[in-house]
Amino acid sequence: MDIRYALEAFGLNEKEIAVYLELLPLGSVTLHDISKRLSYPRSTVYHTLEYLKNKGLVASIIKEKVTYYSTTEPETLRDQLVEKQQIIAEALPELNTLAKSVKSSSSIVMYEGFKGVHTILSDLVRVKQQVYYFGGYQNSLKVLKHLPNYVRKVRIEKQIPAKMVYDYTDEPILHTKEYQKVSELRFHDAMKDFPVMIFIYGDKVSMFTHKTDLIGFIIKNKDFAEAMKLIFNVYWNKATPAKFKSKLL
Repeated sequence: MDIRYALEAFGLNEKEIAVYLELLPLGSVTLHDISKRLSYPRSTVYHTLEYLKNKGLVASIIKEKVTYYSTTEPETLRDQLVEKQQIIAEALPELNTLAKSVKSSSSIVMYEGFKGVHTILSDLVRVKQQVYYFGGYQNSLKVLKHLPNYVRKVRIEKQIPAKMVYDYTDEPILHTKEYQKVSELRFHDAMKDFPVMIFIYGDKVSMFTHKTDLIGFIIKNKDFAEAMKLIFNVYWNKATPAKFKSKLL
């Protein structure tokens, strides 16, 4: 697991991740000690440590007028996420009520950057329903990091069925019984240079670019979703079914 990605997903920025990971194995050290190990100015390290203290991820103690810093137990990260999840769960009914009061039958929302794509893919697997997607898979892997594995894991857990058309790929998970139970995969050469990934589910279509800037959309419109499904079927009918190894693996 990429621990930097995990900390980024938690909500830390690049400097906070660097300071936290540098401090984690050191035990109790001074600002001077940790600043020497990083390329950031001393003042930046100090302010970052203070921010991490406010987040409960770093603790400090003063000995003989000198401040020593250390990280709290890594389990603090998990505990904070659990607490946030509980708070959001309690607020969701009221938030949904507010959202439904202004929601129309059609909408389009634009997202940017890695976190925007994460939001798009999270929406894809929020509800158990048939999903269809196609696009340049190999090129998207260069920017998606662990997101494809995240989507597969959630789909397997929720038993969300998917039909996919990609350029050729062969990964160990494709040969597992759990994955094949919820997946139909075909390959099409046209997907190799396809500059976007497109997903169709319910009355929604989501997509994102991956060749230049990471920009994506979630479009909610029944007619548009049906039209995109027709396009998907054109590629599906011309694509070659993936050949898997034994489903007993």
